[in-house]
Amino acid sequence: MSIRTIIPTAITPAILDTILGHLAPHFLASANGDLPAARHASGHMLAAYNAETEEELRLAAEIVSFSFHALEALSEAAGPDLSFNKKLRLRGSAVSLSRESHKSQRKLDQLRRARLAASANPEAPVPTPPIQPTTTPDDPSPDDPSPTQPLGLIEFARDAIQASMKTGPVQAWTLSRQQRRAAKRMTETVKRNNAEQHRRQASEGKKPPASANQHGAL
Repeated sequence: MSIRTIIPTAITPAILDTILGHLAPHFLASANGDLPAARHASGHMLAAYNAETEEELRLAAEIVSFSFHALEALSEAAGPDLSFNKKLRLRGSAVSLSRESHKSQRKLDQLRRARLAASANPEAPVPTPPIQPTTTPDDPSPDDPSPTQPLGLIEFARDAIQASMKTGPVQAWTLSRQQRRAAKRMTETVKRNNAEQHRRQASEGKKPPASANQHGAL
């Protein structure tokens, strides 16, 4: 029976031949040095994993190779003439090889499940990530003042101060958080400037102007 009859024809021949060449030495002794027979045995081992792509075939070859190397290490560790440390190293190598074999098995299972799911529902729409909004509710609108718009901050603060002088404090619910912060910063700046002006005028014996008193009241 030809190897191509037990391995999917979708596998590239060069890839299949390379993998069989790496696995054949594991079976060469049992095949009495017959390389074609060893390659045929390798093909039967790979066919048991039902690999249908090159990646699945590579993982199946890793599983077989790691497993046989682990068995070989355990077989050598059973030798009666080996030192205790040598036996421990061989057993540790066997454990590591077995662990790598299990990792390849898990990867192969994942690829197979994904392939079967895709073939069962080939027209399933690919989910697209939701479009994230470019702004948040607290982001300032183009008309709102921002730290990068100093003139807008000054004008907005001046309007807020004048409105508070005429109609009382500005209602917080009519302003965005960005606006309230800007107004608070500008109001504190005006207060500091007025206090400094009062201090200088007091030291010079001058009466502060009426407009400064009004702003200072804020």
